[in-house]
Amino acid sequence: MKTLTPLLRQKLQVFLIFIGIAVIPCVAFGLEPIATIGQPVPEAHVFLTNDTFLRVVPTHLQVVDIDMKEVIAEFGERTYLSDVVFNPTGSHVAILNYSTDTEKTTVNIWDVNAREQINALEIEEESRIFDNAAFSPTQPILALPIARDIHLWNWQNGEIVGKLIRENMSTGEAMIFTPDGNYLIISTWQPGIEVWNVETRQLQGRYEEQIVHRFDTLAISPDGTTVAAFEENSNLIYVWNVETQRLLWREKNGISRISDVVFSPDSQRLYVSSWTGGLQRSGATPWKGWDDKVRVWDVKSGQQIDTFGTKFHYLEAITLSPDEKTVLLQYSDVVVLWDIVQKKLLNVWADFVGRWRTISNLSPDGKTVVTMSRQFIKTWDVASQQMGLLISAEDYMFEGFAISPDSQKIAVSKEPLFELYDIRTGEVETQFSEYLSADYEIAFSPSGRWIAVVDLWGALIIFDTKNPGKKHELNVNLPIDRHYCYQLAFSKDGTYLAASSRTKQNNIYKDWVLLWRFERDTFTFRYAWRVPEPLDASLAFTTSPDGSTVLAGSDEEKIRIWKILSGGSTLLTTLNAKGPGRFSSAGSMQFSPDGRYLFVNQDRRFQIWDWQTNRPIDHASLPYFSALSQDGTLLLSPDYITGQYEIWDIRNVLSLLPYSVEPRGKRLVTLGQIKRAQLLQNFPNPFNPETWIPFRLATESLVTIRIYTPTGKLVRTLSPGLTSAGAHASQAKAVHWDGRNDAGEQVSSGVYLYTIDAGGFSDTRKMLIKK
Repeated sequence: MKTLTPLLRQKLQVFLIFIGIAVIPCVAFGLEPIATIGQPVPEAHVFLTNDTFLRVVPTHLQVVDIDMKEVIAEFGERTYLSDVVFNPTGSHVAILNYSTDTEKTTVNIWDVNAREQINALEIEEESRIFDNAAFSPTQPILALPIARDIHLWNWQNGEIVGKLIRENMSTGEAMIFTPDGNYLIISTWQPGIEVWNVETRQLQGRYEEQIVHRFDTLAISPDGTTVAAFEENSNLIYVWNVETQRLLWREKNGISRISDVVFSPDSQRLYVSSWTGGLQRSGATPWKGWDDKVRVWDVKSGQQIDTFGTKFHYLEAITLSPDEKTVLLQYSDVVVLWDIVQKKLLNVWADFVGRWRTISNLSPDGKTVVTMSRQFIKTWDVASQQMGLLISAEDYMFEGFAISPDSQKIAVSKEPLFELYDIRTGEVETQFSEYLSADYEIAFSPSGRWIAVVDLWGALIIFDTKNPGKKHELNVNLPIDRHYCYQLAFSKDGTYLAASSRTKQNNIYKDWVLLWRFERDTFTFRYAWRVPEPLDASLAFTTSPDGSTVLAGSDEEKIRIWKILSGGSTLLTTLNAKGPGRFSSAGSMQFSPDGRYLFVNQDRRFQIWDWQTNRPIDHASLPYFSALSQDGTLLLSPDYITGQYEIWDIRNVLSLLPYSVEPRGKRLVTLGQIKRAQLLQNFPNPFNPETWIPFRLATESLVTIRIYTPTGKLVRTLSPGLTSAGAHASQAKAVHWDGRNDAGEQVSSGVYLYTIDAGGFSDTRKMLIKK
């Protein structure tokens, strides 16, 4: 029997290895992000009462309480290609979800107060229906533009009740009903505005006087006497009399193009917002002509009677409260609540990344996410997922940034200034004396002393943080008329600086890699070599097993890897993107800390390559990444639908590679282990009469859930007792609350707070009971 024991043990080990091979990939493929950065990007707003408003975000709708400054309810599913239309009071909303698979638009009607879907209509039209539909204010009718005609849909019984048949005209930019519901006013692609009789389905007339361009937006006064509109990309505001269809007045609204127009509740005033876009730079000075303001016009006389605004720029839309005391100002990066009466700022919602021209990065230590738009730098703490800094460009514009190797500084191009910020306080630590029209590409040396910058003319400039008063423009010893650098990388030991470049000589363009060596506080040009295609993804250095320096550069189809020698470079290998996949021309490219693997974006997914054997590694599917932590274990990935960012811990993926990756002091996390405790949002929310409270635990803990009123009065204590580590997010595992207090009585409608205490972890969230 003793002779069989080693054999049985060996067979058992082999069996367990096969079980591990089968099970581990399944667990790995169940990866989830460990953090979400920012809130969903707001797209539109409408006031429900003076104290609450409805916010449209990319995936659903939110109800926001102004006093609490918090979301109190969420409902209404939206798809990627989706538009939202409100009725005049905001009591009902139409969500138009378009499917590219079926080439159909589904129109879902929601009762906002009840948070319930009332009806749905599927439109078999190949082209997408946008948000230029319109609700009737007096009947359950939704006007839907389909091809050239307007279909009138009874959204209560689901029937099409009529059609406005239009000749030789495509759907216009905007539609509005008159307050009595008798007429539909439509702007057309051909300059002009049509008036249709809803009952007879006949064209009643046209507004044509002095109209040159089509109109983006139409607004009608609550008393139904006046229509206002503005031309596309124009600062002209037009106002007509509805009955006579005659132009009352036309005026310039400042110097910038108009973004939105809204009538006051009593129809006496017209609020018009301007959006400063496309302004030209004016040398080494702040931007000229910022005009992101709201101007108030007297409707009857056409005289401007007031102006207000904030320090923020790119004002996109305005929403008036029913009592006209406050207004929501929607900018590209923030949403502001403004007190019209007292002319002061009441609140700023800024905890979202931004809508356009936003770049992002993860600090080398993986603790901070930094994002930059033209007007803001924002930071988030990864552990708490809370927003930290909000740095305004004021009268300048941000262009690019880089985070220092020690994760303590941010080098920022704020044309025409180049500055160094403290990442914790947001204070300017160093302002370099030279003006600089910088591009997006900025790179720190490994020591953090040197900062390489590509300016708008493609020149490569070095700043010394110890001597900020002097800049060094690097020379290129090539027989060329000019060159333009566009990607930068320092070697890990700081010895080399590489740049991808395009040169021009005798109208012939060539692509290169340029190399400088750091010697005695000076960067000396060593040599350059030709490449067949522009290297428009990030360059990346590593050290090979024999101690030599290696550089990788990528175009869309190939990644080339060279060994850097004293007299020139040698091509080691070429990685080919096979099939439909392509290497990304944006984002990051980075070697693993031990240099064995190369992390890239391929076919819009994260991909690991064993570059020494020239093969991609099969691993758990992970999304496109915009940045990696220095040790390669944390991945920052954009969510293109919501506008948020996700943090992924990929150490489990790295642990399954054929050759292990050195984590450099970070503890490897067991497969399937919860990284941190979390209190999640209750479901459903709002609810009546019961709900479930989900949570996650990192370790086995004694759990207590307490429910309070907003004033802090204890309502109910729920004690599931000693609870195992892991996710308790399903209805079977979450804590159930039946909506009763400790005395067994049903609690009233309203907002409640719920807290969790679990082995030193505590957190609080809000819930809403709606009866």
